[in-house]
Amino acid sequence: KQINVARDMLKHWCTCVMRSKVEPMKEVAAMVRRHLEGIVAWAQTRQTNGFLEALNGLFQAAKRRARGFTRFTTIRTVIFLIAGKLDFAVINPHARQPT
Repeated sequence: KQINVARDMLKHWCTCVMRSKVEPMKEVAAMVRRHLEGIVAWAQTRQTNGFLEALNGLFQAAKRRARGFTRFTTIRTVIFLIAGKLDFAVINPHARQPT
């Protein structure tokens, strides 16, 4: 819960490992140093990039459904239709229910 403490502990661990003679662990410590801010951000928020990957999936599906339409406004409309989970049965009782 104390992010500065977690950051300092990771930095201290990396320093100790870099002084050791175990080469594979030195590689791990170097990787931790490269990604330190991302690790600390995850420890603080517990969020991954899964949400962004899900959004990307929606965008890719919209591009496939837009079939040849190259204008951004058309693709944006398709994205809204996919992501909006709209219930068209409210305005049209003959509309198919989403599966």
